[in-house]
Amino acid sequence: MVPVDGNVERVTARVFAIDTPLPGAKPAIAAGAQALGSDPAARARPADFTQALFDLGATICTPTSPACAICPWRDGCAGRARGIAAELPRKAAKRARPLRHGVHFWLVDPQGRVLLRRRPPRGLLGGMTELPGTPWRAEPWDLAAALALAPQPAAWRAAAQVAHGFTHFELTITLYAATVPAITADGFLRPIDALDGEALPSVMRKCVAVVASPANPPGDAR
Repeated sequence: MVPVDGNVERVTARVFAIDTPLPGAKPAIAAGAQALGSDPAARARPADFTQALFDLGATICTPTSPACAICPWRDGCAGRARGIAAELPRKAAKRARPLRHGVHFWLVDPQGRVLLRRRPPRGLLGGMTELPGTPWRAEPWDLAAALALAPQPAAWRAAAQVAHGFTHFELTITLYAATVPAITADGFLRPIDALDGEALPSVMRKCVAVVASPANPPGDAR
């Protein structure tokens, strides 16, 4: 039995020109490795053969720029014969993560306090603090639909966009900003200069960093 580590996997995929992407190629690679180990010379000295196979993959049949010219198996290597040795073993292309869209609102009063709210206790980012906003969905939000979910009427202006990657999806947030004489919406107020102490997830910290910058004033009060 030949143990299959990364080096053996690579050598075997190249010797037999196994071009099915990983991980689907693993059964064929495992079978190929055992076929290599069934050679009478390999069976006579299995430990030495296994070590030689490890060394071959580590020093000659390397992940990039394999030294095929000095490989002792070059004449019997199907991958070399097909000119694809350096491409093997192939890996399946990563599945693109779906894209979601959201709108969040940066609402400030004359005292320099910003409106925040708490996310639901369960679910993604459960119980953490955020800028109020829309749900995150597959379709982009048009202006009317987004502003219908604004925390309160204001002279909203588009302030910035923020991109953030989660494990299972990519998120694009459009930020709208405004200053109002008084904040009457549900939630709680915090001074802008105290936001570092809030339980903001990294996506919201990105939003704050962009929209709270001096180059991005929140707009005129109305």
